Amino acid sequence: MTDSPLKYQPPAGRPAILFRKGAIIAAIKPAGLLTVPGQRERDSLTTRMKEILPDANPVHRLDLATSGIVLFSGDRKTAAALTAGFRERHPLKIYAAWVSGIVQHDFMAMDFPLAKDLERSALLSAPVQKVDYVSGKPALTFCRVLKREPPENAASAPGPRGRTLVLLYPETGRTHQLRTHLRETGHPILGDRIYGNPEGETEQENSRGLPHRLLLHAAFLSFRDPDDGSVISCLSLPDFPTVPDLQRQILAGL
Repeated sequence: MTDSPLKYQPPAGRPAILFRKGAIIAAIKPAGLLTVPGQRERDSLTTRMKEILPDANPVHRLDLATSGIVLFSGDRKTAAALTAGFRERHPLKIYAAWVSGIVQHDFMAMDFPLAKDLERSALLSAPVQKVDYVSGKPALTFCRVLKREPPENAASAPGPRGRTLVLLYPETGRTHQLRTHLRETGHPILGDRIYGNPEGETEQENSRGLPHRLLLHAAFLSFRDPDDGSVISCLSLPDFPTVPDLQRQILAGL
């Protein structure tokens, strides 16, 4: 984990448009780019989207370090309808992630209430969460294991713990929910500078052929078109190594 302020170094490039239907637009946010402008930083996915589509506004957000699908609307009526759907938890969201260590159970429910960690938030100048059973808000995430990779040298001590590829299904949408929940289980997401393992296992595992970034990607989003009620499903595979049939694995779990 880090306790020094995080430096904003967003990647360059125009946003990739994944889907568009009328006033509904799905774009891909790269890791390291804000979804919306911050207090001190203007560059963001929204800022770049407005250069292409001036009326585009985000319906929801992804963490700075997370990549994947972000939904935009092109008018107020569509924005209101889509935002209401997200508030009522109607859309289905699926994330792909590599986590540190070997997750033993094929399926896992992570039901840990979350609250803001005021001390670490101040140190990092970022919204940091913690598990808080007294004043935390309910937060629930389901997890499904896709692939386990044991350590290359199981006899080494101390050493890498292996890694596991998982799909994550958040039932709630708290800040840093997936990252905090996995940290609480002892399997932090690889490349996580805020919630990573303090013994350095995250860094060791992330050196095994994976990019040096948070290995968390918003891969699937399904929701209803507010105009005609049809179901719209968007799929975006991550740019970090997964499994050859990840698309089928995601769709098979719906």
